[in-house]
This record gives sequence, structure tokens and C-alpha cells, in this order.
Amino acid sequence: MVTGFRAAMKSSLQAQAQAAFCPEAVEERVIFLLDFDSYFARCMQQAYPPLRDRPVGIRGPARGTMLIAASPEAKKRGIKTGTFVSDALRLCPDIILVSPDMDMYVELCTRALKVLTSFTDKVEPFSIDESFMDVTEIVGKFGDVHMLAQAIKRALREALGETVTTSIGIGPNKMIAKLVSHFHKPDGITHVTAAQVPALLPQIALMDICGIGSRVAKRLAKLGIYTVSQLGRFPRAGLVREFGVLGHLYWLWGQGIDLSPVNPYHGQAAEKSMGHSITLPVSATRREEVDSVLLRLCERVGRRLRRGGYRGRVFHCWVAYAGELGPEEERGRGGRYRLPEASDDSQVLYQAAQRFLPVGQLPHPVIQLHVSVSELGKHPMQLSLTEDLVSKRSLQRALDTINDRYGELTISRAALLGSAQRTPIGDPQNGLRKRYDV
Repeated sequence: MVTGFRAAMKSSLQAQAQAAFCPEAVEERVIFLLDFDSYFARCMQQAYPPLRDRPVGIRGPARGTMLIAASPEAKKRGIKTGTFVSDALRLCPDIILVSPDMDMYVELCTRALKVLTSFTDKVEPFSIDESFMDVTEIVGKFGDVHMLAQAIKRALREALGETVTTSIGIGPNKMIAKLVSHFHKPDGITHVTAAQVPALLPQIALMDICGIGSRVAKRLAKLGIYTVSQLGRFPRAGLVREFGVLGHLYWLWGQGIDLSPVNPYHGQAAEKSMGHSITLPVSATRREEVDSVLLRLCERVGRRLRRGGYRGRVFHCWVAYAGELGPEEERGRGGRYRLPEASDDSQVLYQAAQRFLPVGQLPHPVIQLHVSVSELGKHPMQLSLTEDLVSKRSLQRALDTINDRYGELTISRAALLGSAQRTPIGDPQNGLRKRYDV
């Protein structure tokens, strides 16, 4: 799904090298770079309303010692990506530390790509929170670039929620669009035309250009090149002798020229299965705790199925035990169960999950749970003479819409309400409690 800079550069290397000999052939385009603001943290704040407007830090896996993301509220307190947890707590004692949820991040990224491709098919994911768009052919339909940018922002807010914001850089090529996307964060729009590029380049550091890292910068320094302007004035032949064919690219970049195309995103392959899993920060020792987590996992899988228009026929579940177990003891329980008919109903999935839990109390504390559904298809809904499935379906859609827009558990089943209200947020050093992590 994500192409990345290196892949994009490789695919367009020949075209850019040819342009080095004929830069006047460069056609001015209108390129957007959409960069989601504090993506991991903002997604968490959107999903869990109690986190909104509060300093949030996303810690690494296995309760890592460094933060991999921070919310804007935390950044205002001097916390950034790579800050040690101990330093974050010193700078901001009230920071809420939570674990990442990669399933959620990928799901929202996929939703965002569906929005972007509804405007144009020339969309290229650059990372999980960045995408390029070539909007040259559609700007006229919206009046100007700013009106188009605002229309895209409105569509993204509708699909992802109000908390997940994006900053947009607009330029005549991908390099300039990415460079200026950070100028007015968060939730800003920065537009630089081709005529304004010469005035912009002296303000740009060499390593601000995506593709020029510390090693390349050191080699350029040996040639007496320390700024983008110096790079553009340096003889092309000298750069080619030092870097080979890449010298042509660096020479172009020094003049603000980037011919790399926006490689269209053609969507993901058809889904073969959908699932969610969780590793609990504290082992669950009571059956009610496991039931609560399983129900939430099934709710999330059901919502994904319904959003994609899928129904699944085979249900999979795995419950992993914690602690030191003897050689003869099971490491967990689980398996697969073929549903009587294809379903996207969260309650049906939850009832299937009960088949894999022991009767009565747990034999061992539980540390990890996983549920998924396979054999997906666009199966039609089978009507029933004894149950009003149409009304039930309408209710499910209403609940999905509310939770998608306002956050996880904004509205939920009564079975979940008590545990969610008692401990929505844990101690700052532990982040969200396991019941709210899902």
C-alpha cells in the first residue's frame, strides 16, 4: 500500500535523468502532499474521547522506554518523538501514555485513501500518514487550489472524525509540496508556485530535502556544497562524477525541479480476512474481564465487515495464557468455527467466541486475545420470518456511524457500559486500562 520515497525515486529515475538535459521540458503541475498531524496520537484521541485536549504519548511496543508519537498538547510541553518516557513524565507529569494500535492506524489510512481517490485516481501513499495527489486536472472544477484543499479537508473530517487533522503542502512538484507541508502545522495549507520556488530554496536546508540524508550531506560538504542554492549552482558534471546517475537528480533538486510522477494507488487486494488482536498490559484473571475484551474485539471486527460490505463464514479465535506453564500445559485455547451462515453481526461473532473459552473460571491468566473472520464475500442478507433483520441492520449502521464519528464506545452495548465507566483511563504510567485499550 505504501510506496515510499525510494520506490518512487527508482520508478522515475530515467525520466528525471533525461530532464536534467532538457529542464525546459518540465511541465508545471499542481501537487498536494497531505500530512496528517500527530497521526498516531490524533487517531487515539479520535477513538477515545477522554483523551482529547489532553497530552498523550504513544509509547513503543512492550511498554518501550521511548515515545514513538506525541499529541500536539504534549508537544507544547516539550515532548516529541524519541523522548524517553522518564523525561516525558518529568516534563509533563499529567501525560497519558498509551500503547499503539496499528490495526486502527492502517484502517484509518485505508479510509483516508478512499476519500482521496474519490477526488482523483492520481494518489500515491508515501507513508501511513502522508499521501501525494496530482490535482492538475481537477483544480478548475473547484475554483482554485485553496478551495480544493478545503474540500478535501472537509471530506477527510467526515470520514475520519474532527480530531484527525491534516496539513497540506501545495507545489509544482512532489519535492516542493513535501517541503512546504510542514510550514503551517497543524491543520494548515501552504501553497508555493513555480515562480516562488527560487525565493524559497535559500530558506531550505539540504537535509530538509527528502532523499538527502546525513551521508549524502557529508559527501556534498566535501564538494563545498552546504545549501540548496549551492547545490543548484554546482556543475552537473561534477555531481555525476561523485554520485553517478543520482547526480542528475541532485542537480535538479538544487534548482527546485522534481519530475518524479505521482504513482497512482490502485487500492488493496480484496480482503481475505478481517481481525483484531490485543496483548493486555496486565493479565486478566477473571472470566468477566476476558468476556469484556472479546466483546469489544468482536464489535470492531463486525464494524469493519459492515463498512466494507463483507460477511464472513469462518470465525477464528485464540486466547493465550500468561506466565510460566508446565511442558504438559496448554499455551492457550482457540480454533476455528464455521458459522451456520455468513455474518457481519458482532453479537453472532461474540457468541462464536464463547465456544473457545473454558466453562467457569479461567485455568490461567490471559495475556493475549485474537479474533478474525475469513471466507469473506459480498453475501446478501438472508431475511427471517421470525426476526426483524432490517430494523436490526439499520440500528447497527446507526451505532457504527456514531462511533466512527465521535469515537470508540461513544455508544455501546449495556454489557460494556459498566466497565468502561469505572476505569476509562488508567494511571498515567500505565496508559489506558485494558478494558479501554480495545
